[in-house]
Amino acid sequence: MLMRKAGVVVPSFWLRCGSAIAVFTTIAWLVTANPGDAATAYVSVEPVGVVAINLEKMVITRRFPLRKSGPRGIGVTRDGRYVVTADKASQDVAVIDLKKRHVVRRIPIGPKPEFLKFSLDGRHFFVAHEPASEGPPPKGPQTEAEKKAQEEAAEKTPARIVEIDVASWQVVRTFPASVDTEGIELSADGKRLLCANESEDSLRVYDLETGAEVQRVNLRPYGSRPRGVKRSPDGREILVSLESSSNVVVLDQQMNFVASVPTGAGPYGISFDPDGEHFLVATSRAEKLQVFDARSRKLVKEMKVGKRCWHFTFTPDGERILAACGRSNEVLVFDAKSYRLLKVLGDIPLPWGVVSYPRAYGSLDLP
Repeated sequence: MLMRKAGVVVPSFWLRCGSAIAVFTTIAWLVTANPGDAATAYVSVEPVGVVAINLEKMVITRRFPLRKSGPRGIGVTRDGRYVVTADKASQDVAVIDLKKRHVVRRIPIGPKPEFLKFSLDGRHFFVAHEPASEGPPPKGPQTEAEKKAQEEAAEKTPARIVEIDVASWQVVRTFPASVDTEGIELSADGKRLLCANESEDSLRVYDLETGAEVQRVNLRPYGSRPRGVKRSPDGREILVSLESSSNVVVLDQQMNFVASVPTGAGPYGISFDPDGEHFLVATSRAEKLQVFDARSRKLVKEMKVGKRCWHFTFTPDGERILAACGRSNEVLVFDAKSYRLLKVLGDIPLPWGVVSYPRAYGSLDLP
């Protein structure tokens, strides 16, 4: 079977090969098309770089190579000029100038940066990294021996949340964290930062004025391995996905337990829809994107997705949903009202995160 990539016809199996075609892959990613001024989604693609998707035509229009970087967390500056990625392999943040079409800055972070989140005013962003984390997440709760070993490793190399100033591209502050830092969220007033700590089974809360940790929520009574965290649009509730126990915990503004919502296996990314009427959960091991009523917390719809779909975004107009499915090497496009699959954008090797510009609701961005 032949496929056309950036104007070149190639056998499709070449696009699935590994190091044997590294040179070909790099050349293909350097070929770009003019995306115009259309709304755009940006996808972090671990082996190669960042993909830009025109959201009007739902086609890939540009590719930014970041070889040997391993980009995961991703975001866009408020003016739409720069894309920033948390790069696991190169242990830094890459700043891509969308006008110049190449990386203009590398900001060293430390081992294993992963999740990235902008402040509410867009003047700063936060990157969580986990230097003591080893191997893939377990499928069940950790043993006491595993927890002790990881805690000892964390004492030697503490995890941090790093704050970076957009104007200067400098690290301006760090926050001490637990072993496995995961999802980051901001309170509705922008004064507090929340971080899910996977191995610690906790949610840590920091005061952004003083930089101090002001609260630590123990989630072990409700499940294990918190990954995603998302506040409701009105700021009254906080949702935390617990990957190993397959549920979402609902907390109030004071971080008190409200409810536990059962989900499909392996929940991670969470987002409300633009109307705030539903929240969606990416359940990677169940290979589903689930839709829950935000008031009753009842499951109302499921979308079948590929393997390791961790993150998703709505389009800026709220009409469609894009899900990045890492182990299926594809981005899926759904209708946001009927939840019907509209399109499959394939041959995207190991996509991790996806965000939209102009800003949109999603597991990595709004609210």
